Amino acid sequence: MAINKLILEGATVLQAGVGVLSLLAYLPQWRTLWRSRSSANIALSSWAVWTLSSLIATFYALVQVLAHGRGWALVFSASSNLLFVLITLWLIARFRHT
Repeated sequence: MAINKLILEGATVLQAGVGVLSLLAYLPQWRTLWRSRSSANIALSSWAVWTLSSLIATFYALVQVLAHGRGWALVFSASSNLLFVLITLWLIARFRHT
């Protein structure tokens, strides 16, 4: 089945925009963590699993680019999300009071 070129290009632009949308979602959480200087109510284990999940998604995207020569929008969005999750994980660990 052939996909209309306009649909394919539109999907690529939307996928590339996922990184920007994700950043908009993370910014309030980061601001809250930074201002409160506390991560006591945030599950570090959940964010560790999300880190692993994001790492797998980035690996998958890179493999697809290497195998098919396309998919850079997916690599960008997956790696952006991985970066944002790592920043969140770092903030949670930084403001975890023992």
